[in-house]
Amino acid sequence: MLKILFVCTGNTCRSPVAEVLLKSELAGTSLPFDVEVSSAGLSAVPGEKASEPVRRLFGANNPGLNKHLSRSLDYDLIDDSDMILVMTNDHRRELLARFPRAANKTFLLKEFAELNQEAVDLKDPAGYGPEKYHQMLEEISSAVKKITLKLKEGSDNEGGPGQ
Repeated sequence: MLKILFVCTGNTCRSPVAEVLLKSELAGTSLPFDVEVSSAGLSAVPGEKASEPVRRLFGANNPGLNKHLSRSLDYDLIDDSDMILVMTNDHRRELLARFPRAANKTFLLKEFAELNQEAVDLKDPAGYGPEKYHQMLEEISSAVKKITLKLKEGSDNEGGPGQ
């Protein structure tokens, strides 16, 4: 089993979107190992719903996002994860300052996905209009598709994690 953890600031926007999109993408992908996907926030208030603009973006048809409740990053989540994907360089710096033993498994989402973009940070759309939320969704969706391909290619070549 491969356990992937997405991390942002409050676990109400970027990381739950990444979690929901990767779960959806993996549902249609055959891998020789199981993948568990979750999310957390560096400064999350536990029990918060996904932000209203994010819920509007997905509509009522996404039970995973509509049932999402934020949670704070802690040592148990760090230790239980095989891969931690953060949204910005600041997230990586803060995470590694608080949880140094996560260094070998913490990556920037867009870097890990090998997206050819100038900016590696996935900016928080909070406080901006719907176009910024759509941009965030497109960026995360592109990253998730690339990660799914990497998992599939890795499993084709090496038997993948859990083998």
